[in-house]
Amino acid sequence: MSKGNSGLFPSLSHNTSSSPNNNKPGPTENKMHSNVKNWAEREKEKLHGKAKKGFNTACVVYDESTGKHYYGKNAGYKEPGYVKNPILFGDSTHPGLLPKESLNKYPIGNCAEVDAINKALNDGANINNLHMTVIHTTNHQFGSYKESCENCNYAFRGKVKINYSGWKEGN
Repeated sequence: MSKGNSGLFPSLSHNTSSSPNNNKPGPTENKMHSNVKNWAEREKEKLHGKAKKGFNTACVVYDESTGKHYYGKNAGYKEPGYVKNPILFGDSTHPGLLPKESLNKYPIGNCAEVDAINKALNDGANINNLHMTVIHTTNHQFGSYKESCENCNYAFRGKVKINYSGWKEGN
């Protein structure tokens, strides 16, 4: 993937093209929250054993330019056929948005936010047009908002348009 005239990857530059949804408001915070909860419930039903216990975070990303939703879960990068987007993970000539070394105890790319945003970017989304909501999916906290971790703060704060779940303080 090459850089555009702005010096940024194409999906990082500001989108000035007109598309059918550019002037339509996106889903409300409540709608985003409801969407990710419903998706997480369906995903949890499909999982068994360790996979079910390990599913602790879900994210929905909305692309305001296309009106599409993208869903992600923690450890989604381990799924067969997962394609790491170079904007996030870098390539042989450019670093990605994610930190080179993890800023916490989780591997780089492990977060539900990364899974959902990776899917959006692989579909041609512009990161500046993304809205996201992240929730806990463990039984005792199911559906409660989850702030983005240090790695996601580093990669996405100031780049995604809206994070309804919030950013971890001090980052």
